[in-house]
Amino acid sequence: MSPAFEATFWGFVSGGALVIGAAIGYFARVPGKVVAGVMAFGSGVLISALSFELMEEAYKEAGLAATATGFLLGALIYAVANRLLAVWGAKHRKRSGTQQPSEEDQGGSGVAIAIGALIDGIPESIAIGLSILHGGAVSMATVAAIFLSNLPEGLSSSAGMRKAGRSAAYVFGVWTVIAVACGLASLAG
Repeated sequence: MSPAFEATFWGFVSGGALVIGAAIGYFARVPGKVVAGVMAFGSGVLISALSFELMEEAYKEAGLAATATGFLLGALIYAVANRLLAVWGAKHRKRSGTQQPSEEDQGGSGVAIAIGALIDGIPESIAIGLSILHGGAVSMATVAAIFLSNLPEGLSSSAGMRKAGRSAAYVFGVWTVIAVACGLASLAG
């Protein structure tokens, strides 16, 4: 299998978890405590896998200064983008309760939700492509971690979108576009 095809395939697999989670969140009534537990587990898996997989590799390849600079720059970009999204109406974009505003309540909140998910998904998917580029094979730990973190993200956000009155076409359209973007970002990586 060519590296480009492999990267794209695994990017679609990990991004596809958003659509699977969206289906669960949109059609099933999942208790808030279960959603919170799944999100906490997914977050922990992602943080640990990416820390052990990517940080070590970055340190070996580029040294401490470049690794620390990249880590801090990424954190800064994410924090600024997260703050901007909160101002634009996506403060509660990952909430499964009634906190998400509808488009009628706050215009542009739907676009902000989609942008927020892209900010989460694209760097993760690029990491998949980079793992193939540098290691010759996909890091299954990275793919599994991203998949496990995307599942509750789609679940929680979709439950909240449903409660905010967004249609199934809107919800699944957003998550499908983001899943495709994840596959393409993995190819780019």
